[in-house]
Amino acid sequence: MRNLKTEVDALGEVVSKKNSFSAKGLDALGKQIVFSVLRQFFELQAITQELLVKQLNRKHKDLELLIMCGLYAIDNLNQPAHTSVNGAVETSKALKKPWASGLINATLRRYLRERDKIRSRALTTTAAISNHPDWFTRRIQQDWPQEYDQIVSANNTPAPMHLRINQQKVSRNDYIKKLTEVGLQAVKSEHSRYCLTLTDPVSVEKLPGFNLGLVSVQDEAAQLAAILLDPAAGDHVLDACSAPGGKSCHLFEIEPEITLHSIDVDKDRLARVQENFTRLGIRGDIIHQDLLQIKDDQISSFDKILLDAPCSATGVIRRHPDIKLLRRSSDIDKLGSTQRQLLENCWSMLKSQGDLVYATCSILPQENEDLVAEFVQRHADAQPIEVNLTIGKSQAIGHQLLPAIGAHDGFYFAHLRKTSAGKAL
Repeated sequence: MRNLKTEVDALGEVVSKKNSFSAKGLDALGKQIVFSVLRQFFELQAITQELLVKQLNRKHKDLELLIMCGLYAIDNLNQPAHTSVNGAVETSKALKKPWASGLINATLRRYLRERDKIRSRALTTTAAISNHPDWFTRRIQQDWPQEYDQIVSANNTPAPMHLRINQQKVSRNDYIKKLTEVGLQAVKSEHSRYCLTLTDPVSVEKLPGFNLGLVSVQDEAAQLAAILLDPAAGDHVLDACSAPGGKSCHLFEIEPEITLHSIDVDKDRLARVQENFTRLGIRGDIIHQDLLQIKDDQISSFDKILLDAPCSATGVIRRHPDIKLLRRSSDIDKLGSTQRQLLENCWSMLKSQGDLVYATCSILPQENEDLVAEFVQRHADAQPIEVNLTIGKSQAIGHQLLPAIGAHDGFYFAHLRKTSAGKAL
């Protein structure tokens, strides 16, 4: 019988304190429970509210989250239903609310008796049916009406585990052999020549040569950013907003003879960049800087720039379901303002005839095609270069990938070339 206090505490950090999900202190099953409750949050919340005769006071949000964990355990864990109920009841005591044990017991046992009837009454709103907040479904229905069902289904389905092979150290074919030797299976990606998709996800410790830098974990779509930038030997390259360093590492793996500056505003996350550099044996300048404020000596100093801009992350909800609870519609305008300024500043740092790849893990045109089109209209020296991908949707400017079950995340890419020393219009 499992005590669920650690899981309830982790959910409370997201739901009540509005912090990003942290798996710290959770074992594998705990991560599964919390991750799944976040993924099914709006459904489980609606069922909980239908079950409760009297809604709980806000100070007892932990009890509501406990009921939601209990509901998930009843429907999904490979154990008798009464074990899930008893675990939730015992957790109420661990939460120092023993008075609620009867409520938890009665609520979950009522669900066992009336499951179909309760679900039918509860799952009537768009939020409960889609497991997404209303602001998000409204935007997707407006921006991607034909793809709405695909996006919602993909977001509610666990993502596959994609690997990026370090071809400076091993070929894809040879790494497949190494996986086979330890009983793991993978297939080659059609879209990134560095990508393998594991048949079944595993912890990185089980990946052959992980600590030796043979392989990294990175989504197939994210791998396309460095490929599109196409660094060449001798290039002076900027990876703006670089943490945690996956794209910086990929740039070096593609072409080791570049000079790379990896810049990020988050000092703590830059430590992850250093960890990745160390594991992969990569050298590069890791710089703590807010690129909303650039230095004079950075003007026109880079041959190529990768700007993976901070965004709504609406393309990676399946990997980070806490986004559905943390993000607000009002955030999009604020993010857009930051994205515009970063693009302006990075453009000023780019040499004439240089290339810039603008990328986001968003599926919202306001952060992507619309923003880049507006930028191109203002800059006579900004020439859009066609993004040649065989997946996703070619836009008037750039290319949009939508999350796909069993495949890539949602990403947007635009490739711009600085044709002259022209000034903004």
